[in-house]
Amino acid sequence: MGGAAPAGGPSDCTSAATGPCHDRVAVVAHRPIADRTWRIRVESPALAAAALPGQFAMLRLPDRTDPLLARPLAVYDVFAGPDGRPRYVDFVYAVHGRFTTALAGLPPGEELAVWGPLGNGFDPPPVGHLLLVAGGIGQTALLALARERSGLVRYGSPARTRSRVERITFCWGGRTAAVFGDVADFEAAGCEVHLATLDGTAGVRGTVVDLLDKLAGDGRLGPAAAVRVATCGPDAMMAAVARWTAAHGIPCDASLETPMACGIGICFTCVAPIRDRDGGWDYRRTCVEGPVFDAASIVW
Repeated sequence: MGGAAPAGGPSDCTSAATGPCHDRVAVVAHRPIADRTWRIRVESPALAAAALPGQFAMLRLPDRTDPLLARPLAVYDVFAGPDGRPRYVDFVYAVHGRFTTALAGLPPGEELAVWGPLGNGFDPPPVGHLLLVAGGIGQTALLALARERSGLVRYGSPARTRSRVERITFCWGGRTAAVFGDVADFEAAGCEVHLATLDGTAGVRGTVVDLLDKLAGDGRLGPAAAVRVATCGPDAMMAAVARWTAAHGIPCDASLETPMACGIGICFTCVAPIRDRDGGWDYRRTCVEGPVFDAASIVW
């Protein structure tokens, strides 16, 4: 039903919801923020009230059959309306396929069909130093977590309370400086921001793991026992981060970007191999059991 979100008719999200719901929402802002990267804001009080850090929604262009299926986008952040209640939801996406190409042409005032919030999201236990590690467009899953653990926002309906983190560091890797958009959002969330680029145009030259090596070598991460990592990005990058955290004895939560068709667990197109407690492994649905898993449990 994520891929079959209603193309018309009244919304069934007339009030704040604690679970996923369908909604037909208005686009209120839409702008490019980096190379082939856009930020879109929709008006959806129910989704804004219910979404937790790391969750996602399925988005579909209504009244169209091409592309037919909805696509998953991480909830970047939520914002209140004039009455102080959650009202708006932002998504950030990179243009790389038919859906995102069509979405980039959608002006404010048009509508989207939305199904969410979905997935388990991030909920790390109390920690002294939260280290956020993004690659590519992976920052989209991490901003709300930074804002929550900085004590700036309470998410969910009812709003959940989580302990503040003493320190949050955000490390972001990309191929070139042109791919970084709205970095100031993480600075405003209280993060210490570090960048890495393959071509050396911003921050450390190399991968985000090279950046982690440099920070660790300089003693800027602190004791491993006080650190926990949350990461999102391409699988190869997260696998490298998982190996790095394992080598340093640091727990890591990874948000998978597995392609999805339905978003609610009925199509089994988004399965990922996850280790079980007996040492074997089985497939788990990223949209239902994930997208966030213990990085050590993922068979990369």
